[in-house]
Amino acid sequence: MKSLWTFRILLVASVALIVETALLTNTGWAGGRPDLLIPIVCFAALFAAEPAQALWISWGVGLLRDLGTAGPLGQYALIYLAIAWVLVGVRTLLFREHPITQAAVGGACAGLAGLASAACTSAFDGGIPLGLALSRSLGSALITALLAPVLVSLMARARFLVR
Repeated sequence: MKSLWTFRILLVASVALIVETALLTNTGWAGGRPDLLIPIVCFAALFAAEPAQALWISWGVGLLRDLGTAGPLGQYALIYLAIAWVLVGVRTLLFREHPITQAAVGGACAGLAGLASAACTSAFDGGIPLGLALSRSLGSALITALLAPVLVSLMARARFLVR
């Protein structure tokens, strides 16, 4: 049952990555694009039955993101794993069913993922102007914060994911 849930979440993440890279490449604000995989990572970290399962799912979603980018393999896997690790640690303190919590967590995680990715890119491929990194991360955080409650709610209500 648990491995089936994991497989289904990764399948949803694959579809989200295809939608993001094929349809949402020109959609954004202040240089930031919506990150459809962050709400999936947040959903797994907040609602998985066991913490280990949430960490495996987040790592797998990060590997999917790595396969869809030109960056080094494993960069997003580690970033998403770190995000899930923090969320798993604080999920008992959060009212995870509330849309405002989902928006705040999704936005914060998208912003942190953008900054971490910019830091990795700066370290390995050369400098990125700080203003550009901040504006793109903030734009991605705001757009993802608006989408996160909708996506988390859809996944929580999708019976095929949990059965």
